Amino acid sequence: MLRVKRSTTKQANRYRKRAEICTMKHKKDTSCRMNHSYNIKTGLIFAVFMGFITMVLPRIIRFDIDQPRTVFINFIHLFITIFCYWLIHHFFLIRFTAGFLSHPIVKPVFSILTSVFIIALLTWSLNISTPMPVNSNGDIEITYGQLLFIRLFRACIISSLTWFVVFYYRVQLVLRQSMLENAYLKQENLQAQLSSLKQQISPHFLFNALNTLSSLSHEEVVKEYVLNLSEVYRYVLRYQEKKEVQVQDELVFIHAYVYILKSRFEDGVKINITVNPNNLQQKILPFSLQLLVENAIKHNSISYRDPLSINIYDLNGALVVENDFRPRITMESPSGTGLQNLSKRYQLAAGREIQITRNSSTFKVEIPFLS
Repeated sequence: MLRVKRSTTKQANRYRKRAEICTMKHKKDTSCRMNHSYNIKTGLIFAVFMGFITMVLPRIIRFDIDQPRTVFINFIHLFITIFCYWLIHHFFLIRFTAGFLSHPIVKPVFSILTSVFIIALLTWSLNISTPMPVNSNGDIEITYGQLLFIRLFRACIISSLTWFVVFYYRVQLVLRQSMLENAYLKQENLQAQLSSLKQQISPHFLFNALNTLSSLSHEEVVKEYVLNLSEVYRYVLRYQEKKEVQVQDELVFIHAYVYILKSRFEDGVKINITVNPNNLQQKILPFSLQLLVENAIKHNSISYRDPLSINIYDLNGALVVENDFRPRITMESPSGTGLQNLSKRYQLAAGREIQITRNSSTFKVEIPFLS
């Protein structure tokens, strides 16, 4: 057992640093998220690099540095053009994820043509000379139409190159983000295993002790209490490492858990459960309802004259736990760790978040079905 604990601790520490990187993204403000989404710093570096190898480097190699001002102007123009392409392509990749423009062929074509049109319109409206002038021999005359076609063709080539760089870069970011989330999940699972090992008691010993207690007592109330306590412990052992559970199994557990609560608070707590039978086969995260019920009792005042009402029902593809909102007066303010962990677990497991609604009289949490 000691060896297992040490191994689990080492693995948890191994993933903790990478997991912290993943959790930092939730703490960034709006400007940082925009910078992260559009990769502005990388776009600036890419635009500078392309402008240098296209405008400056060939002239340095040929020792053609007679017109540094023209080279600098063309470099700036190309830099701005490529950076605008970068932003436009990012916009199309981020915004158009459904519909006609989400097609894998239509999206790049439309993005490339749109970026070329916008830059051409800006260049024409501001009367800016285009970079990379067309060189020709004196014997060959190039018409305005041919010149326009060559410049548009060059613009399409540059925009296409920028699109492929942006697309590849975003694919790499998605892969890296996926690796970080997997590392975070591994760290969370290992922490849960470590906590379970630290608190583990032999199941057979505990069940035997409960059965003995039930047989020693001749009161039906005690027998019923022990039976529900055994049901709660059996559920914990069965689903503590599961990733999902059917609603009907969670409700059976909640009924046993509620019986224990009623034995403690008697008429100070009223819990009503009304779930459509059609949704009993849906799946949620294990112990979700138990956490919300426990939070309602932990953070609200309980009185026999004015019982705390907790309602559990289904609504619009989710389970809802709604309770009276009357915060208990304590020296310490609620940390909200339980709800944060539950929301994070749903975001990682299903890509969806729980919905929390609070007003002066009620506190409501909606947990979506996983399937």
